[in-house]
Amino acid sequence: MSFLSSNFKSSYRSIRTFLLGIFFLFTAFFLPACKFFETTVEEYLLQFNSSAGTLEQVIVDGYLLIDGQRTDISLSNLSELSVSEKWIRLTIYEGRDTYYLTVPSFNKDFDLVEEYLDNVMTFVSVFHNTLGGIGSVSNFSVEATDTYEGAGSFQLAGVGELQSTSTGQVQDLVFEMDFDFDTSRTGGSLGTGGGSSGGGTGSGGSGSASCDNTIQISQLLSYWPQIGKGDAVGTGKKVAGNTIFSNLKPTDIGLVVDGTSGDTRYVVQILLTPGNLVANKRLDFIHAGRGAPLTSSGAVGILIAIKGGVNDGWQTNYDYGENRDTGNLFIESVSPQIRGTYEFEAYGDGFDNVKNKQLVRLKGEFCIDP
Repeated sequence: MSFLSSNFKSSYRSIRTFLLGIFFLFTAFFLPACKFFETTVEEYLLQFNSSAGTLEQVIVDGYLLIDGQRTDISLSNLSELSVSEKWIRLTIYEGRDTYYLTVPSFNKDFDLVEEYLDNVMTFVSVFHNTLGGIGSVSNFSVEATDTYEGAGSFQLAGVGELQSTSTGQVQDLVFEMDFDFDTSRTGGSLGTGGGSSGGGTGSGGSGSASCDNTIQISQLLSYWPQIGKGDAVGTGKKVAGNTIFSNLKPTDIGLVVDGTSGDTRYVVQILLTPGNLVANKRLDFIHAGRGAPLTSSGAVGILIAIKGGVNDGWQTNYDYGENRDTGNLFIESVSPQIRGTYEFEAYGDGFDNVKNKQLVRLKGEFCIDP
């Protein structure tokens, strides 16, 4: 009996030792290998925006200081954040103004400019021109587990000078922003309140109450080399949507700004559904593509340029812009005039192939009789 008992104990110890060895091998090699197989991807596009309801996956804290007037940055005035392995893009609303920032996603300092160029921090405002400055990206870190899934964080900062488009006044610009984002996050912290402090609306106050229809083109690539970018002040009118595209409804809305710079005529056409023509409405330029009807979720932006006997056109709903968020529209009021601002990029037919590099980026405001 004692012999059987001692053999059993010996066998039990051997089995236990064997199982413990397997367990340690599993934890030492297999589990790290499993973690290894949760690979990250090198190319990604993580997008968060108010229209899709995904901003709750972002935590943002910071401020924007223009001419001494401070605006706290939180989810209440952040409209969009897009992060890829190449660039960071964000849109912020404040009062009547809208700010657009684009910068390469690398930890370094950049020149702060208004033009959309490589290796710079681009800062665009509807009611300001960016005169220059220095911006930086720091602590940038992203782990993307799929093309559209991942998490990360970074900080943005900048100092520079702006010029009011209404008064010509030069104003100091300072901003600092911290971002943390995760596509798997739900119910994240929404940050604190937003809005301006210091007794005013800050940069929003630089927009004048005059009735202006403006076109400001920061970048233009045309099929015709004689057509270039320019700034124009012109007239505005409201038309039926089917007078611009025959497949649209007579009840669809077309807002048209028509102006001339030198010997070039520029015509901006903005298309939206009648239900979106309401005061204090913000809308993305996003569309299902050529031939698709307008929907309540987005608008279409068009620029036509005419010089001498040639003309060119760019649209947000061409193939390259299909289901792509290409800008923002703000309807400030609808009575006694339809007032608002716009900013978008648009493309030529067949854009982004070897034969077609037509691209335009523009902004402006409108004041149109209803």
